[in-house]
Amino acid sequence: MLGFFPAGGLAVTDATAAVTVEQSAVTGITPTGGYGIALTSVDGAARIVSRGARAAFLLDISGRYGRALAATRGALSPQDIAGTAVTRLDVVTSPRTAVSFSADGLLASRLGLRATNDLTARDPFLQGRVIYALGSRVGFTATTTPRSYARFEAGYTQAGAVAADHPEAVGLDSHAVLGSASFSWLAGRRFRLGPIVRAGYTHFEHALLDVDLTRGPADVTTVSGLASATFEISRRIRGAAALGMTVASPPTFLKDESSGVIAPDARIDARYAGHGYGIVGTYGFSYSSLGPRIGFGAQHAAGLEMWSRPRGGREFRSVIARGILRFRHGEAPLATQPRLGSPAGTPLPEGKFVTTAVAAGGSLGIPLATGLILTGGVDLELINMRFEPDPTGASAPTFRTMVTVAISAIGSTDPMRRVPRDPDLQDQDARPAVLDEEEARAAGGAAGRKGTTEEDEDAFYED
Repeated sequence: MLGFFPAGGLAVTDATAAVTVEQSAVTGITPTGGYGIALTSVDGAARIVSRGARAAFLLDISGRYGRALAATRGALSPQDIAGTAVTRLDVVTSPRTAVSFSADGLLASRLGLRATNDLTARDPFLQGRVIYALGSRVGFTATTTPRSYARFEAGYTQAGAVAADHPEAVGLDSHAVLGSASFSWLAGRRFRLGPIVRAGYTHFEHALLDVDLTRGPADVTTVSGLASATFEISRRIRGAAALGMTVASPPTFLKDESSGVIAPDARIDARYAGHGYGIVGTYGFSYSSLGPRIGFGAQHAAGLEMWSRPRGGREFRSVIARGILRFRHGEAPLATQPRLGSPAGTPLPEGKFVTTAVAAGGSLGIPLATGLILTGGVDLELINMRFEPDPTGASAPTFRTMVTVAISAIGSTDPMRRVPRDPDLQDQDARPAVLDEEEARAAGGAAGRKGTTEEDEDAFYED
């Protein structure tokens, strides 16, 4: 371990690196028929965490590249390309204020997207794209009273493609500017309430405009107001909920600029981490982007993540089973061609684009030796879309299965990270220690949390 932190002050820095070799069998069904691929991929990842009393830094990068050893006719873009980068800096600037800076990026081919990726990244129209997404955010938190704090955030995101089967599908798809303000008040020992206000402006270069697949620029402005509540029933049971409304500018094809969109906005988050397993469930309904090449619409989104360690104790602590399920269903209004015989000036009839996406994945990691893990997994994906009415015949589902066997070599300056960490412990990696102390004090548990994270983790695995 190193005792240096770039922002100044004594800290502990750990570096972890991993190399993974994967062999996958992929089968799928597309509108043109079925296909199969035998795929070999190599994955590299690095994670640097520096955590001090009043500052913390995180850098997490990974990249994967694979090619098909064999592929049947009809296999689309048989290249496994994926890369992610996440960086975050948190600094407690005074006893009452803190700032945070974060940036992240994604690069992926169609085959490189897995169940762990956001479903909105999946373009149901063009399979042969290598997409990218970039984002950055700055936040400021101020403690207003001993029982309340305010937080302000501003960010920018961009999405597009660096390569595609069709030249017109390369380049910028959309970019957005986002801002939010929230206030949180400790209403009880483990219960917080407060309002949230969000505003955003999104520009689409290739939004869907009508059911004939006409694309063009579109601008959407949104303002959301929500009432939020977070609660912590115990140290291992947490939940959050937010309910409100979103007001947005009207769809592009509507000539009446005064006809804005008013839609409900609701989000629920619940999580539990027990002895050897954890569950996280989320659900949300919002008027938001259905994809960088689609536009805004009303959508339901849900997710369920589970992990378990089937065997306890130190000798088997790296045996871990994980599962993930994602669901998204969205509807966006579109224009249609005028009906024959309609008087001049008659508004265009309204059509609809409907998309449904489901992704599921599961894996089991088995230790061969310290820092050497054998993993087997399966990844499923179903995407369906339709137009109402459907003059183009473009509506068709796609289905993909991927069975993977991989072996990973992990090295780290911290022996604790040479085996997979529990997902609920990952959140503690890049937080200034003073924030943990403040949260423990607010919950009345400072006396019971004097041990370090490593000590807590050791006790967690003892039989």
